[in-house]
Amino acid sequence: MSEFEWSEAMSVGVQALDSDHKCLVRIINLLHGIHDSGEASKTVEMVLDTLMLYGRFHFAREEKVLEACEYPGTTFHKAEHQGFARYITTLRERYGRKADSEMAAELLEYLSGWLRHHILIQDMAFKPYVLGVNRVDEIARAAGPPLLDLQLQ
Repeated sequence: MSEFEWSEAMSVGVQALDSDHKCLVRIINLLHGIHDSGEASKTVEMVLDTLMLYGRFHFAREEKVLEACEYPGTTFHKAEHQGFARYITTLRERYGRKADSEMAAELLEYLSGWLRHHILIQDMAFKPYVLGVNRVDEIARAAGPPLLDLQLQ
């Protein structure tokens, strides 16, 4: 599978949320091109740990924006976030240090598909609500600093 690429079609119109999404893409792409089982094990473990932590941060920020915009689908959106977080936790517990390059490729495909779907379907549903709200960027920034420049190695 090729790397997951961000496109402007994925922009939700809130700079901090778009920055978070770009960072999530970068985290997921760490799984691309892994051929060695030792590298796979270490990378899968790091990606799952990072997604658990960064996901909590991003989901909290996004949910604050949805609440501030009075998005009617906020409860469903939160449930989507919670389901993803549970799934990542389950994967981390199940595979831990036992991943191989095949699992890394499967995980890259799954995570890329999930994030693409979540942004292009679920997040785009709230875009009209955030575009009409004054101070939405300020609300998002107040929920935490953008971490786009986070260097992941």
